[in-house]
Amino acid sequence: MSSFLVPGSPPRSPHGPPPPTTFLDSYFSSSAPFRPYWSIRPTRRDILLCLLTLSFSYLVFSSPPAASETAFVATTRIRPPTATAPSRIPNWSKLWGSKVEPDLSCSAEETLREETYGESVKTYGSSVVNLAALDVDVDSLGVGKSGATNKWGVEGEQAEDDELTGVTTSLKGHEAGWTLMDQVYVFNGSLYVVTDQRSDWPELLYMTSTGLPATSEPGNGEARRPKGHEIQFISPLEALALWGPRVYKMAGTTWLFNDGQFIDHYYHFSAELLLGTWRTYASLDREISAKGETSLPPPRRIWFLHQSTTEWRDRHGANPTVVFALFPSVSLLYPEDWADIGKQTMRGRPRAFMLERALLADRSAAFYGQYTIPTSRTVANALHVGTTTRWWWEPIRRQMLRYSGVHEDILDRNLEGLGAIDPATVNQPHMTGVDTDVNAGLGVSEVEPLATPGTYTPLVTYISRQSSRRRLTPESHADLVRHLEDRAKSVGFELVIVEAEKLSLEEQFALAGRTTIMLGVHGNGLTHLIWMPATPRSAVIEMFFVGGFARDYQWTAHALGIRHFGVNHDTTFTAPNIPDVAYPEGFQGESITVDGKTVADLIEDRLAGRV
Repeated sequence: MSSFLVPGSPPRSPHGPPPPTTFLDSYFSSSAPFRPYWSIRPTRRDILLCLLTLSFSYLVFSSPPAASETAFVATTRIRPPTATAPSRIPNWSKLWGSKVEPDLSCSAEETLREETYGESVKTYGSSVVNLAALDVDVDSLGVGKSGATNKWGVEGEQAEDDELTGVTTSLKGHEAGWTLMDQVYVFNGSLYVVTDQRSDWPELLYMTSTGLPATSEPGNGEARRPKGHEIQFISPLEALALWGPRVYKMAGTTWLFNDGQFIDHYYHFSAELLLGTWRTYASLDREISAKGETSLPPPRRIWFLHQSTTEWRDRHGANPTVVFALFPSVSLLYPEDWADIGKQTMRGRPRAFMLERALLADRSAAFYGQYTIPTSRTVANALHVGTTTRWWWEPIRRQMLRYSGVHEDILDRNLEGLGAIDPATVNQPHMTGVDTDVNAGLGVSEVEPLATPGTYTPLVTYISRQSSRRRLTPESHADLVRHLEDRAKSVGFELVIVEAEKLSLEEQFALAGRTTIMLGVHGNGLTHLIWMPATPRSAVIEMFFVGGFARDYQWTAHALGIRHFGVNHDTTFTAPNIPDVAYPEGFQGESITVDGKTVADLIEDRLAGRV
């Protein structure tokens, strides 16, 4: 025992032989029948115990994978320092009553992948250009010589094929006034389409205009027609000769707004320009879900080609609120930026900026379209750009309402309806499968609601205009309010009477998101219908001066799957039996009348499913 306890000697079992003098003694000594502890090979039981220990540790201390997210709303998945690290064993941390220090390192999958600076300034186009080899008359392009000097030599033909790859512009979708393109170029104040197939592209008249406002002055129509320089078409060879390698990419999606008027009006901005732009863009995703899930990335920039920083903003602030609530990271560009870039492309040797994806919206061009002509709605053409799902508006509607603080269960009320399908075509045998101006390619017999009607109390919102220039007479307003209040008690719906300007914009949006039936005199407040859920009970009731009718809100409501009813005092109408558009004297005035009982009866019938 004394040798076993010698100070400085390593601990060892007293039942084994003394340790070898050297490391090799235990292997080469013939007199050592016993193999020491440091040379014993592990048994199967030892290996099994190790594996079980490692597996158990992995389950306890590793985090489960994060849930996937949609492309439209990017979320950074980094837990705060005080958060409890999740375990793969449910409720494991509750057994200990303490928090596990989280791992704040980001995996490659969780790290936001952006272009590096070097990638962002990479040039495109041709690095080997010889004008003689290209056989291109650069003088005909009106910009002089490109200054390229490299030669192709004997491999010229193969080099030509290589250089043309990826240079051309592709048309992704089009209807009059709405054009979706990939790889379109900005040069010398114009858009350049690079293609060998000019015949595959629409006439310029249906794509763009000079951007002048429409007026009744003689010659205005001709003044708005494009002059030829707005969009120019050149071949890939001409592009290579003109710009060589001096092409800089503006990554992501750019929305180009070439509207010359009305853009500072909430209805025209949100219910026409934005609605049409998003529907055109949505043609790139045929799997948008009923809950607004989409693979579409948000636009990287919006370019106002004719409005200054103040000219697109409405006086109530709705337009900028909508833009930044929907697209928090978007950049806004203006005519001055267009002019600056045009000058840059012409200094020294010609260069160009390539818009990776561009959507061009043009109001004047839209009025040459077959769907806008009969409706006077520029967005009518956009509904026919490509195909998408009936839920195409849901990503926008839901984001606006989330921003305004609306709960998810309220957002899901749209599941009771059929999405953006004209309600005038539903349950009409003669209309089954008809491709109407608001039913782009959807067969109405093929769709069913995804949820049964909810048990919530329906909300009727009366948007009063009694403080505005276009309003009901005091007697009609009082009669309407009395009947609405009485009917709310007898039928059992919630009634909200509101002057929109007395609420914040977010409160207005949130109210619209809860509304089942919205009513009011023809006016800007009815634009809020674009945030309503489209359900079998949803409706917009619009009161007009007797003999008057405008399609603004009627068309928009039906395009989004919401039934619209017009009221001329004590007469009601709805599609397909609507009157001609008319603006009689008094349409914009203060002497609009309505029979309150007629409106209350209509609301009751609509909520009961009778109309």
